[in-house]
Amino acid sequence: MTVPTSPSREADALATRHRLGALEHTFRPESEVSVGEKHRIWFILGSLAGIAALVGGGVLLWVEVSWTIAMYPLWIGLLAAGVVARSPFFRRGLAGKRLYLYEHGLVVNTTGRALFAVRWERAVLYQETVQEVIAYKGRQTPVGRSHASVLVAPGGRKARITDFYAGAQTWAPLIAEAVARAQTEKVWKLVRDGGTVGFGPFAVSAAAVTHTSHGALPWSEVGEVAVRGGAVYVWRAGQSKAWGHCQAPKVPNLLVFLTIVDAIRRGQA
Repeated sequence: MTVPTSPSREADALATRHRLGALEHTFRPESEVSVGEKHRIWFILGSLAGIAALVGGGVLLWVEVSWTIAMYPLWIGLLAAGVVARSPFFRRGLAGKRLYLYEHGLVVNTTGRALFAVRWERAVLYQETVQEVIAYKGRQTPVGRSHASVLVAPGGRKARITDFYAGAQTWAPLIAEAVARAQTEKVWKLVRDGGTVGFGPFAVSAAAVTHTSHGALPWSEVGEVAVRGGAVYVWRAGQSKAWGHCQAPKVPNLLVFLTIVDAIRRGQA
Protein backbone atom coordinates (compact mmCIF):
# COMPACT_ATOMS: atom_id res chain seq x y z
CA MET A 1 0.00 0.00 0.00
CA THR A 2 1.14 3.53 -0.67
CA VAL A 3 0.03 6.78 0.81
CA PRO A 4 -2.72 8.48 -1.23
CA THR A 5 -1.11 9.98 -4.32
CA SER A 6 -2.56 12.30 -6.90
CA PRO A 7 -4.59 10.19 -9.34
CA SER A 8 -4.39 10.62 -13.06
CA ARG A 9 -6.53 13.29 -14.66
CA GLU A 10 -8.91 10.64 -16.01
CA ALA A 11 -9.24 8.88 -12.65
CA ASP A 12 -9.80 12.16 -10.85
CA ALA A 13 -12.52 13.17 -13.32
CA LEU A 14 -14.25 9.80 -12.94
CA ALA A 15 -14.10 10.00 -9.14
CA THR A 16 -15.59 13.49 -9.25
CA ARG A 17 -18.37 12.35 -11.59
CA HIS A 18 -19.32 9.52 -9.21
CA ARG A 19 -18.94 11.75 -6.12
CA LEU A 20 -16.50 9.36 -4.45
CA GLY A 21 -15.18 11.86 -1.95
CA ALA A 22 -11.64 11.94 -0.55
CA LEU A 23 -8.91 9.61 -1.80
CA GLU A 24 -7.81 7.32 1.05
CA HIS A 25 -5.52 4.63 -0.41
CA THR A 26 -3.50 4.01 -3.57
CA PHE A 27 -2.14 0.60 -4.62
CA ARG A 28 0.45 0.01 -7.34
CA PRO A 29 1.26 -3.16 -9.34
CA GLU A 30 2.82 -5.91 -7.22
CA SER A 31 5.88 -6.39 -9.44
CA GLU A 32 6.58 -2.67 -9.44
CA VAL A 33 6.50 -2.59 -5.65
CA SER A 34 8.46 -5.82 -5.17
CA VAL A 35 11.35 -4.98 -7.47
CA GLY A 36 11.59 -1.30 -6.67
CA GLU A 37 12.27 1.54 -9.06
CA LYS A 38 16.01 1.66 -8.29
CA HIS A 39 16.41 -2.00 -9.35
CA ARG A 40 14.25 -1.72 -12.45
CA ILE A 41 17.09 -1.61 -14.99
CA TRP A 42 18.73 -4.67 -13.44
CA PHE A 43 15.42 -6.53 -13.54
CA ILE A 44 15.02 -5.72 -17.23
CA LEU A 45 18.61 -6.62 -18.17
CA GLY A 46 18.56 -9.81 -16.12
CA SER A 47 15.27 -10.92 -17.64
CA LEU A 48 16.43 -10.29 -21.20
CA ALA A 49 19.77 -12.01 -20.56
CA GLY A 50 18.06 -15.08 -19.08
CA ILE A 51 15.64 -15.37 -21.98
CA ALA A 52 18.45 -14.92 -24.50
CA ALA A 53 20.48 -17.66 -22.79
CA LEU A 54 17.55 -20.08 -22.87
CA VAL A 55 16.76 -19.39 -26.51
CA GLY A 56 20.41 -19.46 -27.56
CA GLY A 57 21.01 -22.71 -25.68
CA GLY A 58 17.90 -24.21 -27.25
CA VAL A 59 19.03 -23.30 -30.75
CA LEU A 60 22.49 -24.84 -30.17
CA LEU A 61 20.93 -28.04 -28.80
CA TRP A 62 18.63 -28.18 -31.82
CA VAL A 63 21.58 -27.89 -34.24
CA GLU A 64 24.16 -29.98 -32.40
CA VAL A 65 22.19 -32.54 -30.39
CA SER A 66 18.47 -33.13 -30.82
CA TRP A 67 15.36 -31.07 -31.37
CA THR A 68 13.53 -33.01 -28.65
CA ILE A 69 16.07 -31.92 -26.02
CA ALA A 70 16.13 -28.39 -27.44
CA MET A 71 12.39 -28.02 -26.89
CA TYR A 72 12.83 -27.78 -23.10
CA PRO A 73 14.91 -24.56 -22.93
CA LEU A 74 13.01 -23.09 -25.88
CA TRP A 75 9.66 -23.72 -24.22
CA ILE A 76 10.86 -22.30 -20.88
CA GLY A 77 12.25 -19.27 -22.70
CA LEU A 78 8.92 -18.74 -24.45
CA LEU A 79 7.03 -18.91 -21.14
CA ALA A 80 9.50 -16.51 -19.53
CA ALA A 81 9.13 -14.07 -22.41
CA GLY A 82 5.36 -14.14 -21.94
CA VAL A 83 5.68 -13.40 -18.22
CA VAL A 84 8.15 -10.58 -18.81
CA ALA A 85 5.99 -9.10 -21.57
CA ARG A 86 3.13 -8.75 -19.07
CA SER A 87 5.32 -7.00 -16.52
CA PRO A 88 4.66 -3.30 -15.78
CA PHE A 89 8.38 -2.69 -16.38
CA PHE A 90 7.96 -3.51 -20.06
CA ARG A 91 4.47 -2.18 -20.74
CA ARG A 92 3.71 1.45 -20.02
CA GLY A 93 -0.03 0.80 -19.89
CA LEU A 94 0.45 -1.74 -17.10
CA ALA A 95 2.95 0.40 -15.22
CA GLY A 96 0.39 3.20 -15.06
CA LYS A 97 -2.32 1.05 -13.51
CA ARG A 98 -3.51 2.02 -10.03
CA LEU A 99 -6.17 0.93 -7.58
CA TYR A 100 -7.66 3.99 -5.86
CA LEU A 101 -9.88 3.57 -2.81
CA TYR A 102 -11.99 6.61 -1.98
CA GLU A 103 -14.31 7.45 0.86
CA HIS A 104 -17.40 6.43 -1.11
CA GLY A 105 -16.08 4.05 -3.77
CA LEU A 106 -13.15 3.02 -5.92
CA VAL A 107 -11.52 3.65 -9.27
CA VAL A 108 -9.33 0.97 -10.82
CA ASN A 109 -7.65 0.23 -14.14
CA THR A 110 -9.17 -2.83 -15.74
CA THR A 111 -8.04 -3.85 -19.23
CA GLY A 112 -5.35 -1.67 -20.75
CA ARG A 113 -5.98 1.88 -19.61
CA ALA A 114 -9.74 1.52 -19.21
CA LEU A 115 -11.08 2.81 -15.91
CA PHE A 116 -13.83 1.36 -13.76
CA ALA A 117 -15.59 3.25 -10.98
CA VAL A 118 -18.36 2.32 -8.56
CA ARG A 119 -19.81 3.65 -5.33
CA TRP A 120 -19.76 1.32 -2.32
CA GLU A 121 -23.53 1.37 -1.83
CA ARG A 122 -24.12 0.34 -5.46
CA ALA A 123 -21.44 -2.36 -5.77
CA VAL A 124 -21.97 -6.11 -5.79
CA LEU A 125 -18.81 -7.73 -4.49
CA TYR A 126 -17.55 -11.29 -4.93
CA GLN A 127 -14.28 -12.25 -3.24
CA GLU A 128 -12.12 -15.34 -3.57
CA THR A 129 -8.99 -16.27 -1.63
CA VAL A 130 -7.09 -19.41 -2.59
CA GLN A 131 -4.51 -20.95 -0.28
CA GLU A 132 -1.95 -22.93 -2.27
CA VAL A 133 -0.42 -25.95 -0.52
CA ILE A 134 2.08 -28.71 -1.26
CA ALA A 135 0.92 -32.15 -0.11
CA TYR A 136 3.78 -34.53 0.72
CA LYS A 137 3.60 -37.73 2.79
CA GLY A 138 0.31 -36.76 4.35
CA ARG A 139 1.42 -33.26 5.31
CA GLN A 140 0.20 -30.05 3.70
CA THR A 141 2.54 -27.06 3.59
CA PRO A 142 1.15 -23.62 2.67
CA VAL A 143 3.23 -22.08 -0.12
CA GLY A 144 1.25 -19.05 -1.21
CA ARG A 145 -2.08 -17.31 -1.30
CA SER A 146 -3.88 -15.60 -4.17
CA HIS A 147 -6.86 -13.27 -4.04
CA ALA A 148 -9.39 -11.83 -6.44
CA SER A 149 -12.20 -9.35 -5.89
CA VAL A 150 -14.85 -8.94 -8.57
CA LEU A 151 -17.03 -5.83 -8.39
CA VAL A 152 -20.17 -5.46 -10.45
CA ALA A 153 -21.56 -1.98 -11.07
CA PRO A 154 -25.17 -1.11 -11.94
CA GLY A 155 -25.63 -2.02 -15.59
CA GLY A 156 -23.47 -5.14 -15.28
CA ARG A 157 -19.99 -3.75 -15.93
CA LYS A 158 -17.38 -5.70 -13.97
CA ALA A 159 -13.87 -5.17 -12.65
CA ARG A 160 -11.69 -8.07 -11.50
CA ILE A 161 -9.01 -6.95 -9.05
CA THR A 162 -6.25 -9.48 -8.41
CA ASP A 163 -2.83 -9.84 -6.85
CA PHE A 164 -1.57 -7.80 -9.79
CA TYR A 165 -1.97 -4.99 -7.25
CA ALA A 166 0.30 -5.11 -4.23
CA GLY A 167 -1.15 -5.41 -0.75
CA ALA A 168 -4.10 -7.74 -1.34
CA GLN A 169 -4.07 -8.53 2.37
CA THR A 170 -4.86 -4.84 2.91
CA TRP A 171 -7.06 -3.74 0.00
CA ALA A 172 -9.27 -6.87 -0.01
CA PRO A 173 -10.63 -6.37 3.54
CA LEU A 174 -10.82 -2.60 3.01
CA ILE A 175 -13.10 -3.12 0.00
CA ALA A 176 -15.26 -5.70 1.81
CA GLU A 177 -15.62 -3.49 4.89
CA ALA A 178 -16.45 -0.41 2.83
CA VAL A 179 -19.21 -2.26 0.95
CA ALA A 180 -20.56 -3.62 4.25
CA ARG A 181 -20.60 -0.18 5.90
CA ALA A 182 -22.45 1.32 2.95
CA GLN A 183 -25.06 -1.43 2.50
CA THR A 184 -25.69 -3.27 5.77
CA GLU A 185 -28.02 -0.72 7.35
CA LYS A 186 -30.29 -0.61 4.29
CA VAL A 187 -30.41 -4.40 4.03
CA TRP A 188 -31.03 -4.76 7.77
CA LYS A 189 -33.97 -2.33 7.58
CA LEU A 190 -35.44 -4.28 4.65
CA VAL A 191 -35.21 -7.55 6.61
CA ARG A 192 -36.72 -6.00 9.76
CA ASP A 193 -39.61 -4.68 7.68
CA GLY A 194 -40.45 -8.20 6.52
CA GLY A 195 -38.46 -8.38 3.29
CA THR A 196 -36.24 -11.13 1.93
CA VAL A 197 -32.76 -10.41 0.58
CA GLY A 198 -30.91 -12.80 -1.72
CA PHE A 199 -27.20 -13.58 -1.41
CA GLY A 200 -26.51 -15.97 -4.28
CA PRO A 201 -27.76 -19.45 -3.29
CA PHE A 202 -28.84 -18.11 0.13
CA ALA A 203 -31.69 -15.77 1.02
CA VAL A 204 -32.29 -14.13 4.37
CA SER A 205 -35.52 -12.98 6.02
CA ALA A 206 -36.46 -12.29 9.62
CA ALA A 207 -38.04 -15.75 9.83
CA ALA A 208 -35.51 -18.04 8.16
CA VAL A 209 -32.45 -18.58 6.02
CA THR A 210 -33.20 -20.18 2.66
CA HIS A 211 -30.99 -22.26 0.40
CA THR A 212 -31.86 -22.94 -3.23
CA SER A 213 -31.39 -26.70 -2.77
CA HIS A 214 -32.68 -27.20 0.77
CA GLY A 215 -35.59 -24.83 1.26
CA ALA A 216 -36.01 -22.71 4.39
CA LEU A 217 -34.51 -23.23 7.86
CA PRO A 218 -36.08 -21.18 10.68
CA TRP A 219 -33.57 -19.20 12.71
CA SER A 220 -34.65 -21.03 15.86
CA GLU A 221 -33.25 -24.22 14.29
CA VAL A 222 -29.97 -22.74 13.07
CA GLY A 223 -26.97 -23.92 15.04
CA GLU A 224 -24.11 -22.07 13.31
CA VAL A 225 -23.30 -20.04 10.22
CA ALA A 226 -19.61 -19.79 9.35
CA VAL A 227 -17.00 -19.55 6.59
CA ARG A 228 -14.53 -22.42 6.61
CA GLY A 229 -12.09 -23.60 3.97
CA GLY A 230 -13.36 -21.11 1.40
CA ALA A 231 -17.02 -22.14 1.75
CA VAL A 232 -20.07 -20.79 3.60
CA TYR A 233 -21.83 -23.34 5.82
CA VAL A 234 -25.13 -23.33 7.67
CA TRP A 235 -25.65 -26.03 10.31
CA ARG A 236 -28.92 -27.14 11.82
CA ALA A 237 -28.71 -27.17 15.61
CA GLY A 238 -27.58 -30.53 16.97
CA GLN A 239 -26.28 -31.86 13.64
CA SER A 240 -22.66 -32.27 12.58
CA LYS A 241 -23.35 -32.36 8.83
CA ALA A 242 -23.99 -28.95 7.28
CA TRP A 243 -27.62 -28.25 6.35
CA GLY A 244 -26.54 -26.11 3.38
CA HIS A 245 -23.33 -24.74 1.94
CA CYS A 246 -21.72 -23.14 -1.12
CA GLN A 247 -18.37 -21.74 -2.15
CA ALA A 248 -17.72 -18.32 -0.64
CA PRO A 249 -17.03 -16.63 -4.03
CA LYS A 250 -20.64 -17.40 -5.03
CA VAL A 251 -22.08 -15.31 -2.19
CA PRO A 252 -22.30 -11.64 -3.19
CA ASN A 253 -21.45 -9.09 -0.51
CA LEU A 254 -20.43 -11.89 1.85
CA LEU A 255 -19.60 -9.61 4.77
CA VAL A 256 -23.05 -8.00 4.53
CA PHE A 257 -24.60 -11.49 4.58
CA LEU A 258 -22.62 -12.55 7.66
CA THR A 259 -23.35 -9.27 9.47
CA ILE A 260 -27.11 -9.55 8.85
CA VAL A 261 -27.13 -13.21 9.92
CA ASP A 262 -25.28 -12.35 13.12
CA ALA A 263 -27.71 -9.50 13.89
CA ILE A 264 -30.75 -11.74 13.37
CA ARG A 265 -29.34 -14.55 15.49
CA ARG A 266 -28.42 -12.19 18.33
CA GLY A 267 -31.96 -10.84 18.18
CA GLN A 268 -33.30 -14.37 18.40
CA ALA A 269 -31.21 -15.15 21.49
